[in-house]
Amino acid sequence: MQKIELSVHEFMAIMGQMDEARNGAGPGAAGTIYDEWYTQWTALDERLEKLGPMDRADMLYDGKISINAISETHFKELIAAVNHQIGFHQNLIATEDEDADAEDLEIWQKCLGRLTGVHASTDWVDQD
Repeated sequence: MQKIELSVHEFMAIMGQMDEARNGAGPGAAGTIYDEWYTQWTALDERLEKLGPMDRADMLYDGKISINAISETHFKELIAAVNHQIGFHQNLIATEDEDADAEDLEIWQKCLGRLTGVHASTDWVDQD
């Protein structure tokens, strides 16, 4: 089976987006990727907070998170979260927001391309 890789930045942004949607309530019993990955996310966040700015930036953009087993449901959640990020960044650009950055949008579009490629591959197996 082909593993899924996300940059630390992608992972942190996806989890932060999901945490914000839950108003910081933390994991529940629903079994979403947020619930499943919450412990890893908070541990990684603590680790990132201890780093200086340059080391933090290096880890965010050069560090990788590997996901070796994922269900079809979780894969769809992950793709939806990436699509949300794409829409968010497209909106920032369209409204000429000061935080708009075409490179950020490109990061998420490339992430979506990687994920859809893995999802469509013959060596990916639903882990349900």
